[in-house]
Amino acid sequence: MSAVLTDDFTPLDRYLAEQADLTAVGRFSRHEEMDLLPKQARYYRDLIPLERPKPGQQYGFEVDLDSCTGCKACVTACHSMNGLDDDESWRSVGLLHSNSSSLAGGVSGDSGTSLAGALRAKKGGSISAPASTVAKQQTVTTGCHHCVEPACLKGCPVDAYEKDPITGIVKHLDDQCIGCGYCMLTCPYEVPRYNASRGIVRKCDMCSDRLEANEAPACVQACPNGAIKIAIVDKAMVVQRSLITRLVPGAPVSSITSPTTLYRSTRSTMVTMETADLFQLRPAEAHPPLAVMLVLTQLSVGAFVTDLGLRVAGARSWVPSDLLSSLRPANALAALLLGFVALGASVFHLGRPQYFFRAIIGIRHSWLSREIVAFGGFAGLAAVYAVALWKAPLLRGLGATLPGATVGLIGCGAVGCSVKIYTVTERLWWKASITGFKFATTMAVCGLATVCASSIVASELIGGDAPGRTAHSIVGPLAICLVVVMGLKLVWEAVFLRHTRDYGVNDMKRTALLLVGPLRGTTVARFVLGSIGGIALPLVMSSLESSAAALFLSGFGLAMVVAGELIERYQFFRAVSAPRMPGSLT
Repeated sequence: MSAVLTDDFTPLDRYLAEQADLTAVGRFSRHEEMDLLPKQARYYRDLIPLERPKPGQQYGFEVDLDSCTGCKACVTACHSMNGLDDDESWRSVGLLHSNSSSLAGGVSGDSGTSLAGALRAKKGGSISAPASTVAKQQTVTTGCHHCVEPACLKGCPVDAYEKDPITGIVKHLDDQCIGCGYCMLTCPYEVPRYNASRGIVRKCDMCSDRLEANEAPACVQACPNGAIKIAIVDKAMVVQRSLITRLVPGAPVSSITSPTTLYRSTRSTMVTMETADLFQLRPAEAHPPLAVMLVLTQLSVGAFVTDLGLRVAGARSWVPSDLLSSLRPANALAALLLGFVALGASVFHLGRPQYFFRAIIGIRHSWLSREIVAFGGFAGLAAVYAVALWKAPLLRGLGATLPGATVGLIGCGAVGCSVKIYTVTERLWWKASITGFKFATTMAVCGLATVCASSIVASELIGGDAPGRTAHSIVGPLAICLVVVMGLKLVWEAVFLRHTRDYGVNDMKRTALLLVGPLRGTTVARFVLGSIGGIALPLVMSSLESSAAALFLSGFGLAMVVAGELIERYQFFRAVSAPRMPGSLT
């Protein structure tokens, strides 16, 4: 706060008051005029430790926010020193400011929509902008935080990360990476960056080769105000600090990974600041291959589980067991083929698909590796089971219950691994209750729709009176189950949109606003496809006596159900929102 100058102040008093109130840019200019800028030697002596970390310690960035001017010299130096591509950056400069809600109406990004434009001040509802338009701001330089418990390392399925046991620096092994990008989801700070031209992920390694030679990292050496330096931190203290504070306002919860970066500031107003992009709505990446893989693997598992349920129903004489026996091979084959399509689609998500076989290396710590192993086991057993059903008629009866149950159980375990892949990222939209419900209901509706369609097709091929019997005694009950499950799923998705009326700004509200804002078209399409394919057509199909009409409706309904679930999974990725390091207005 500036001193209040009166007529009693001498010119010297005024000069001293002016000096005390200089901004970081002003201080830099003053130092340059007076030839007081630090000499090059300072960057090798004062801004890096003179000794190596001791046991229980490691290197970490220390940032003086009071000295950061947002000049982005650190960004440029990092880019130049590491030979990054034009669209690649390992360090960024974001912005914090106070009274940010007063600026909300004008905040929007090139790829986003203004959150404030979607909000209306109403009782018990959203944010209303205060009258004041004066905002203090603070630039924040950020890069990799070389966490004590790096989530990127834990999540990587190919062990392409290593944490140096002495320095604590988290390094990425480019040659080992297959470009799955899972580390980009597990890291709460969005540090790893995908390089499309190389098909791999890369990140900051604190210029470890320079530190080894007692030279400062590029970002440290480039900062004209010495705002960044390397310090030795105590890992136990970092863990304790991460339990009670965040790196900066708006940043993710530090307890997830225990980041070692320390941001310092003497300004008491820092704690009340907010990120400059607080009011921006930015849909996340869609990941189409993952969406296809998730829906079709869950379809395959759901079809096997549905077939198992029919077997139990046949044993209790709820449906004709002899008819089920004749249709079971077709149901298993349909589920198996779609499962293989799903596994094939997943390879297209990799930047270097030729090394897909490495993905099981991290099975001890990575849920992605566990999912791959589980689905691999499921596919293998399902193939053996499907072939056996065709070649061994005895397996089509009650003798197939145990093998079928084993396939279904392993498949459900694989879907459980899929759930864990996203819940460990600590994003609210991907928390266990939401992700588990979505994946389980997708498995149910797609499995029911698939068995309906495959049963009718198989009965048509069998001929005789089987088509009529199938439509009435098997497809009818399955269609009613499909209507119930799809109805519950769509009602849940509609009820979730109530978060648009939440007070203030939170992750769930952002997600809901994305669904009714930038993603509105896909939201409408999802409800239309789900309602027609999963409710209207099954209701009609359950009362049909014509096998030809049932055949058409079952196939068309299956296509609409799968399309609706693909859109839902597309939104699963695009609508995710989570705390992030400060961004900028542009």
